Amino acid sequence: MALPPRTNPPKLAPPQARNRLTVASPVPSAEGFMSNDAKMSLANIALALRDEQLEARVVHYKADLATNSELDAITAQVIQELEQLRASVRGQMVEPKGDRTQIEAELVNSFETMLARIFKANRLASVLDRKLPEVSKRFARIFFESELHSKIRGEGDQPKVMRHPEQALYHLFAISEDFLLASLESFDYATPDVLERAEQTLAKYVRELRNEFLARTTPELNTLVAYLNDTLTKFFTQALPPDLRSLSEQVIRDLNLDDSERVAGYKIPVAAFGRFRQTFERRFLERLVPYVEEEMLSKVRGSAAAFRDETLRFVADPQIFTDTCEVVCDPLYDLLYNEGFLDLPNDWRTRLKLSK
Repeated sequence: MALPPRTNPPKLAPPQARNRLTVASPVPSAEGFMSNDAKMSLANIALALRDEQLEARVVHYKADLATNSELDAITAQVIQELEQLRASVRGQMVEPKGDRTQIEAELVNSFETMLARIFKANRLASVLDRKLPEVSKRFARIFFESELHSKIRGEGDQPKVMRHPEQALYHLFAISEDFLLASLESFDYATPDVLERAEQTLAKYVRELRNEFLARTTPELNTLVAYLNDTLTKFFTQALPPDLRSLSEQVIRDLNLDDSERVAGYKIPVAAFGRFRQTFERRFLERLVPYVEEEMLSKVRGSAAAFRDETLRFVADPQIFTDTCEVVCDPLYDLLYNEGFLDLPNDWRTRLKLSK
């Protein structure tokens, strides 16, 4: 007997990695090199991805908040009273001693001191030591998502060369999923559970193909993870510590706090947090990306193992640096908050919890 089409048949293949930005990111040359301009462009794209992710979380978080008219009215009244109280206190507040230059110098000194607690010379801070496994886990996830693409990322979306039979069969089933499921549903079945078991068997077979194919790429992934851990450790303990003064000066100068923001004293007020985060992460990525990219590509070029073209391009995936930035910077903001250097928006921690 003919059965009605199933509304939720099992997926034969997981969705491929989303293309979050339409801008084509730079890729290494066939010999494994990238220009300085290409590295800085990659840093800018990584920051844009970070901004996009945070904005998406804000929208998701705000959409989940239930509201009603009575609560909104009470909240508006409380906010109005707080604003009046704040204005009255502000009128009595004594301006911080010293001119703008002195205040910014104090901010630079404090910021440099805070950063030095995280990025220690010749020794990996405990917070970074705990975070590196998370970076490796995200790196592996991005790697496997990249492997499941049928094309190499970059200009022209060059099709991948099928190097393993399991890889070819997996992509065959992935691109034929709708046709295969529709064909299964077109048959006559004695009972509905026969169709269900047929779909489950097909999905199981495709999963096995996928896992066998990905298993063939795991040795290459393990090598890249080792390279990444070594490179990040050197960046955090050797390359970045001597540059903390310059980094602090650039961030505070670029932040350019106005008089109303400096009234809080020698700290970054909550009103300036958004600009502070973006300013710091831009300067951080401008240092992280060129260093990591050069070290990783150098290790790949000097490796005895032959890496595939798609792996060479994967090393320049901006999502790697976006995720590294998130994993490293979020606990840094906690430290700055706990030490009284930075005020965080009330819902910042809530959004971070939602993203874990």
